[in-house]
Parts: sequence; C-alpha cells; structure tokens
Amino acid sequence: MKHVLQIIEEDQILKVLIALLMGGLLGLEREYKRKAAGMRTMTLICMSSTVFTILSAELGYPNSADRVASNILTGVGFIGAGVIFKGDYSIDGITTAASIWIAAAIGMAIGMSQYWLAAAALVGALLVLILLEFVERRIAMVNDKRLYTIYFYEEKFPHIDVENILQEFQLKYKKMMVVRKENIIEVNYTVRGAHHKMEQLDNFLLTSTGIIQYEVQANPT
Repeated sequence: MKHVLQIIEEDQILKVLIALLMGGLLGLEREYKRKAAGMRTMTLICMSSTVFTILSAELGYPNSADRVASNILTGVGFIGAGVIFKGDYSIDGITTAASIWIAAAIGMAIGMSQYWLAAAALVGALLVLILLEFVERRIAMVNDKRLYTIYFYEEKFPHIDVENILQEFQLKYKKMMVVRKENIIEVNYTVRGAHHKMEQLDNFLLTSTGIIQYEVQANPT
C-alpha cells in the first residue's frame, strides 16, 4: 500500500513538472511579444489548473470527480477578461485572453494524465500564435484597415480633397464622425485597402497644407 501511494505521489509531481514546462513554453511566446500575460502568468495558470484537476479527481472520487475542475473555467474567464483592453475604436488583448484559456485547458489535460492531448494542444497553440501571425501580416499587406482622425481649419474644407484622394487610390472608406471644435473640424474615417496605398495616403496627409494634423490607428474594430 505504501508503495502504491508513493507511485501516485511521484506521478502527481511529474504532472506538475510537465505543467510547468508546457506553461512556460506557451508563455515564452507571449513574453517575447511583451504582452500583459507572459511566462509567469501562463506557467502559473497551467500549473494551477493541473493541481486543481488532480485535487478534483481525488476529492470527488468516485461520483463527482469534476466538482472542483469544473470551476477552473470560471476563474480563468475572470483572468482573461482582465487582460482585454478596449479603446475608443479598438480592442487589444483578445489573443492573450485566448492563450490563457488554452493554458488552462493544457493544465487540465495534464491533470487527467492526457499527456498526448496536452502536447498536441501546446503545439497547435504555438503554431497559431507564431505561424498564423505571418499569414495575418500578408493579408494586411493586401487589405489593411486603419482609422484616420484628421484635423483641419473650418474655412479650408480639405475633407473634400481627402475623399477625392481616397477614391483616386481606390481605397474603401467610411466617414465615422465629424466634430466641430471652435474653428477646427475633426473628421474620422475608417479606411480599407492595400498597404502601399495607405502609405501614399499618409504622404498626401503629411504634405497637405490645409490639414493641421492627423492620427492613425491600425486595426480598429
């Protein structure tokens, strides 16, 4: 009996070590990109999910082995919501929140001794986070999306020139908002099109004498 308990304890320690390794590998990618949840966060989430899953199986044996583990998803949901930041026209942190979700799933798989499933999930997550980023960049070169906020003096009305240029560059646009601040007009456009056409638009806005200033926000919602 003592020998059996020793084997069980050694297996549990092995699970925690595997969770530390896999969580660290997943967090390394987020840490390299300087995201809100990096190596420490991902490692702790993966390891804690493993520990809670082990405890759930033992505390709930034999009828309700999932009574603790089922609450992991709720806790991870709160953590994921904490790394999502919403700006005026964009949302950041969704990919990091999804990474936290998969870190918890990997930890739970390890806790249930599903090592191959955990390894496959880790490889799949890294492929999505690393390789698909290059695909997204290629797509952005063909069909980029930006939000332009342009300021100009009321009497010069250069927004007509801007819209003519947008049509000339074959860029799709939508006027979002027009705000009057004393004698200054603020116009917001969402613009879609080829990346090199966007650069030509930037050059036009920089050299136009009727425009006071402009701001650009990439990938607005």
